[in-house]
Amino acid sequence: MTTPQQYPPPGHYFPASSPTNPQPIQEGPGGMIPPGKRSAGKTPRFGWRGVIIAALIGFVIGLAFGQVQGQVPTTTTTTTQSTGFHSAEPTEEPATEAPATQAPEPKAEPKVTRAQAEALESAESYLDSGHFSKQGLTDQLTSEYGEDFDKKDALWAIAHVDADYKAEAVEAAESYLDSGHFSKRELTNQLTSKYGEGFTKAEAAYAVGKVY
Repeated sequence: MTTPQQYPPPGHYFPASSPTNPQPIQEGPGGMIPPGKRSAGKTPRFGWRGVIIAALIGFVIGLAFGQVQGQVPTTTTTTTQSTGFHSAEPTEEPATEAPATQAPEPKAEPKVTRAQAEALESAESYLDSGHFSKQGLTDQLTSEYGEDFDKKDALWAIAHVDADYKAEAVEAAESYLDSGHFSKRELTNQLTSKYGEGFTKAEAAYAVGKVY
């Protein structure tokens, strides 16, 4: 009968490969651990399977990181271009002076015809010798019993003659009162009648107010 091998007590050494290389006997949770066995506190070494798994994990992480890095420049470039477009300051064009406007040249007065000049002289002569309203003077210049000017020449002369028709109405009212007796209404009717002097109502009222 073979006697079972007994381990030395703690602190003793058990010969391993040679008597000169003793190994300490380690005590585990269940008692003595024979020499050559690794204790639970030691770091285990990975085999070739661990190497392959670590390589795969690194490859996946590197691939994911590369995709993220590939997207960042695109976003940055787009943002930079967009920002650069909107932040550009508008350029102001130099102000241009408006061209100076030239004053319009005065229109040359139309040449006075011989008929117009004669009609103007005739109108001045009538005003110097008597009292005429604008209508009475026009009738005198155009009447066949008067000067018989063309109407357009007579109207041109009336427009250019220097006449104060209110003063002419006062002279006519005084002449009527010197030669007869007139009431205000009768004198007004005589001054405004087309068969009389032909003054306007305003001119006649002014004259009557002056002589009464």
